[in-house]
Amino acid sequence: MSLLRTDVELEVVSELEHDQKGAEQSFEGRTPWRLAWGRLKRDRVAMVSLGFIVFLFLVAIFAPLFTALIGHGPNAQYTTKGLSLSGIPVAPGHNGFLLGTDDQGRDVLSRIIYGSRVSLEVGVGATVLALVFGLVMGLVSGYYGGWIDSVLGRFMDILLSFPILLFALAIVARFGPSLQLLVIVIAKFSWPYIGRLVRGQVISLREREFVEAARALGSSDLRIMFVEIAPNLIALAVIYATLLIPVNIVTEATLSFLGLGVQPPTASWGNMIAEAQTGDLFTVAWWFLVFPCVALVLTTLSFNLLGDGLRDALDPRHGRSNISPVKRVKRTVAKLAGRATEEPKRSGV
Repeated sequence: MSLLRTDVELEVVSELEHDQKGAEQSFEGRTPWRLAWGRLKRDRVAMVSLGFIVFLFLVAIFAPLFTALIGHGPNAQYTTKGLSLSGIPVAPGHNGFLLGTDDQGRDVLSRIIYGSRVSLEVGVGATVLALVFGLVMGLVSGYYGGWIDSVLGRFMDILLSFPILLFALAIVARFGPSLQLLVIVIAKFSWPYIGRLVRGQVISLREREFVEAARALGSSDLRIMFVEIAPNLIALAVIYATLLIPVNIVTEATLSFLGLGVQPPTASWGNMIAEAQTGDLFTVAWWFLVFPCVALVLTTLSFNLLGDGLRDALDPRHGRSNISPVKRVKRTVAKLAGRATEEPKRSGV
C-alpha cells in the first residue's frame, strides 16, 4: 500500500514539474511585444480599425487595378453617360457608376480611391519626417539640457505659435503647389509635438542606472542617446504616429480644400469636397459631397481608434477594459469634433 502511494505521489510530482517547466518556457517565450500583441488582439475596436487601415493601404497601392475593375478612370470625363441632359451628375448606381459622378462626369468612386493615395502619402510621409526630426531634437534637448534645451524649446514654441495656413500660403505663392512641398510643410509643423514628448521622456531616462552604467563604461553621448535611450522610445513613437497620421491627413484635406494643397485635376478628398460646394452643387448631387467626407471621417476615426488600442496594449496601466466599444467610438468621435473646432483657431482663421 505504501509502495502504491509512493508511485502515485511520484507521478503527481512529475506532472507538476512538467507543467511548471511548460509554464516557464511559455513565460520566457512571451516578449513585451508579444504580450502587447496579445492584448491588442483582444481589443475588437482596435482590430476592426486595423483591418480597415490595411484595406485602405491595399486600395491605395493597387488603385490602378481597382479602377480597371471598375472600368472608370479618375480623370476621365463621361459627359454622355456621366451627366444628365440638364448637366446634373448621375446618381449612385446609374449607368455603372457605383457612387455616382461629379459635375464633370467623372466617377466619384475612382477619384476617392486615388484620393486615398494622396491622403496616405501625405499623412504617412509627413509623419515619418516629423518622427525622425522630432526624435532627434527631443533626444538632444532632453539629454543635454541647459542652454541647448532652452534654445530648442523656444524654437519649438515659435513653430507651434505660427499659423500653418499663413506659412502654407507664403510657400505656395513663392514655389507653387506640389505634393512634396505639402509633405514638408505639414512635417515642419508636426515635429515640435513629438519633440516635446520625447524631451520629457529623455529627461526621466537620462538618470537611470543603465545610462549611468553606459557612461561609466566610456560610451559616447551619441551611443547613449541612440543605442541606450532611443529604443525605450519606440512604443511612444508608434503610438503617437498612429495619432499623428490622421491629424496630417485632415491638414492635407484642409489645405487642398482652401486651394493650397493638391491641385485639380489630381484627386484629393479635400479638393473633392471643395468642388462639391461650387455653386451649391451638393444640394442636387449630395453624393458628390457625402462620400469624400465619409472616406475622410472613417480614415481618421480608424487611425485614432487604433492609436488608442496601441496605447492600451503597450501600456496596460492606461487600459480601459471596463469601457464598452460603443462608448469608445463615441468618445473618439467627440475628440475628433473638438479637434475640428480647434483647428481654425490654431491656424489663425
